[in-house]
Amino acid sequence: MMGAMMMKTRVLLTGAVLAATALLATTGCVRVELPAVQVGSDSDRIGLEGASEMAAEFEMGAGKLTIGGGADGAMEADYEYTDDRWRPEVSYDVRDGEGHLSVRTPSRPRLSLTGQIRYVWDIALADGVPLDLIVNMGAGESDLDLRTLDVRRLQVNLGAGDSTIELPSDPTDDLTATINVGAGAFTLRVPEHVGIRLMGSRDGLGTYQADGFRQDGDALVNDAFDDADVRYEISLRRGVGDVTVETVD
Repeated sequence: MMGAMMMKTRVLLTGAVLAATALLATTGCVRVELPAVQVGSDSDRIGLEGASEMAAEFEMGAGKLTIGGGADGAMEADYEYTDDRWRPEVSYDVRDGEGHLSVRTPSRPRLSLTGQIRYVWDIALADGVPLDLIVNMGAGESDLDLRTLDVRRLQVNLGAGDSTIELPSDPTDDLTATINVGAGAFTLRVPEHVGIRLMGSRDGLGTYQADGFRQDGDALVNDAFDDADVRYEISLRRGVGDVTVETVD
């Protein structure tokens, strides 16, 4: 049931993403004074509606994405955008006790390069609810603070940009994660008392730093792995960029 949604991932790499990537690259090299622009905003508040577990999928073409816990319900979300047609497409329904949440960039957003662009999603999800989480992001900045969430399966596909993921800090169940990073700097924070196995350190170009881990065949494992009651099996692969794995209390 929860695994079915994991098979439907799609990375939204549209012309808008490519345009946004080009814009980020140019503004990173040259200071450009752009005229002030009006930013619109909106929000969603969605209850669990009887769900005892959730499968959530977020698909952003380009922008800034923040996901954390603490929602009073399935999701509390705030959005900011410079074009009303960029409001995310949101759906939620409950089937056999599982809530299915989808938040996506509109299929044909209009991206203008004539002024400042702002596209921000600030998402909070329910703590203590078993969760399958999928995140697909084309270009931009993402911060996934999953410390209080009960994530069982995680799949993240990142195109270009800087990103941070902090995994659940006090888990009661194992976690399986697949993280693919296209280009940029990526930081993964893992709890020290959980057994961690990392695959993919030899893939791609750039640095792959995981202090406190040792080689175990094709994988890296931490000191807690052999005797841990809870384990995280993580495939973390990059194209071009720097990966840092940090161990936190």
